[in-house]
Amino acid sequence: MLRCRLLCSSSLMLGLLSAGLAAPLAAPLAAHGQAAARPATGQATQSESTPGTHVVGQAVATMPAINNIPVYPRTVTDMSGTSVALDKNAHNIADLWFAHNEITVMLGGAERIRVTADKPEDLPWLFKIAPMLRSAETGIRPEIANPEDLLNRHIGLVFVPTRAKAEDLRKTGLPTLDAHYTTLPQMLTSLDMTADALATPYAHLIAAQYRKKLEEVEQRLQTRTSALPAAARPRVLHIARLNPLQIDGADTLINAWIQAAGGRNAAADVSGNHRPVTFEQIAAWNPDMIIIAANAGPVAADAPLHTLAAFRRGKVWTNPQGVFPWDRYGCEELLQLEWAAQKIHPDLFRDLDLRSEVKAFYTQFFRYTLTDDDVTRILAGQPPTTP
Repeated sequence: MLRCRLLCSSSLMLGLLSAGLAAPLAAPLAAHGQAAARPATGQATQSESTPGTHVVGQAVATMPAINNIPVYPRTVTDMSGTSVALDKNAHNIADLWFAHNEITVMLGGAERIRVTADKPEDLPWLFKIAPMLRSAETGIRPEIANPEDLLNRHIGLVFVPTRAKAEDLRKTGLPTLDAHYTTLPQMLTSLDMTADALATPYAHLIAAQYRKKLEEVEQRLQTRTSALPAAARPRVLHIARLNPLQIDGADTLINAWIQAAGGRNAAADVSGNHRPVTFEQIAAWNPDMIIIAANAGPVAADAPLHTLAAFRRGKVWTNPQGVFPWDRYGCEELLQLEWAAQKIHPDLFRDLDLRSEVKAFYTQFFRYTLTDDDVTRILAGQPPTTP
């Protein structure tokens, strides 16, 4: 009994966390997702192989419930440099940036989201791996959010994508954080800010693990592509919408992953996301490769785009989409870097097992076990077969 009490103490659990026992921290979502795979027949489980380890296993299994408890009050500095005071009401979250919700989910905050910008029909994988979001008020974007309604719901923490909206909501008494970013380093800063706002050891642990993994991926890409001359870096065009035609230019996260993967943005002389463009302009750029957003839909059979050299050479791909579109501003940006690098430089990244990377990412960061079919559908930008 004394041994169990010791193992169940929060101090020991934090020690186990720091020792690298992150995999058992599946509880924030595991009860709602798929169970972790059991050992193959004939293999002993941890509790069967070593006497007494079932006690440790039981203690570890309770860690998320204990270490996912937020600690308030605290002050958090947002991406605009504004310090925002948070109190115990911050347990109730309104995540009004549709790209940021998967970050909140990844950091163990899914059950705290009371209002979300996302909808099941738009992001079915998000609501599959975090079905508790279905009990939240969905589809509330910053431009339609009603401050009085949020206050009546006792919302104590709001995430938005712009400084202006954060300032507007703070004037109504809502503690609001601007979470925006346009570069990979800024994304990590925003991730750490979100962990600070969630105020749990679990959030900080996952944020640290994500930072380590992203930096490892960036370093691998840098090592393999750094010696490439400009002429060996294909000009990549990212099409955000097909009707009307819209592309992503410089000063965007899209531009960041194209460059990190060893390419050049064909639309680098345009700045910003979802910029309108004519086919004639695209033809003048004549990109070597084209990547089309998963939610842009298929290219019509009679579309002029088919006349481009990239189409004729088979250098056109639909971007993967999982919990959020990989090519945009969510945490699956890490997977996007690997996918894009393999597409842009297949010979340099021939050894990359992307399917295994996707499975491992979902297990580690979303506490969810993907099937082979799930991976196939995500890579094809397709929704899950069941809600």
